[in-house]
Amino acid sequence: MLVVRVRDDGPGITAGAAATTGHGLSNTRERLVALYGTAASLDVSATEGVGTVAILRLPYRELPAEVDRVE
Repeated sequence: MLVVRVRDDGPGITAGAAATTGHGLSNTRERLVALYGTAASLDVSATEGVGTVAILRLPYRELPAEVDRVE
């Protein structure tokens, strides 16, 4: 599992704002479901004190090595 966590120390968001379905977050979550099913997620939440944290989880998978092709 690849986990990317981004945190800021700005004024943050309210707890309810992280749960709303804006177009950007909604579209991103829909795309994650289309690509990875329930194995991926994007969570955005307020942190204790100040700031916001976004956590993206993607399943790790190895791709087969590409064979050099001469055309």
